[in-house]
Amino acid sequence: MRCPFCAIVAGEEKALLVYEDEKNLGFLDINPVTIGHTLIVPKKHITWFYELSPDDAGPFFRAVYLTSNKLKKVFAVDYISLLIRGTRIPHLHAHLIPKMKERDNIFDKFLDLHHYVQVRLKEVPSWEELEKIAKRIREEK
Repeated sequence: MRCPFCAIVAGEEKALLVYEDEKNLGFLDINPVTIGHTLIVPKKHITWFYELSPDDAGPFFRAVYLTSNKLKKVFAVDYISLLIRGTRIPHLHAHLIPKMKERDNIFDKFLDLHHYVQVRLKEVPSWEELEKIAKRIREEK
């Protein structure tokens, strides 16, 4: 089965485009969390963001940045949440989810629940444990 995002890039499937450059497309999510919920996808089939080449990563995040600013202006939002995925549809996609003033959305509720669980219902690593983890990451070649 053809990747649905590759089909959109190829013009084989419809999409409501809001952004396009040489390497990326931005289009409205057809199952939006909020009004203006937008997906940014690379035109090249890439599954995970860490598989972007340095030549593709900059333009991808530039598309995310430019489209986020458009959403902020159009909808006068409090902020834009960014979620990068590649699981349900195995093609890298950044979700740009506008947080409308005085309107809740399921994504923010989920993050609030995540924060509650993170802060209250689990054991927090000690500073020393976190230092060891940071050192391992820093020293990885």
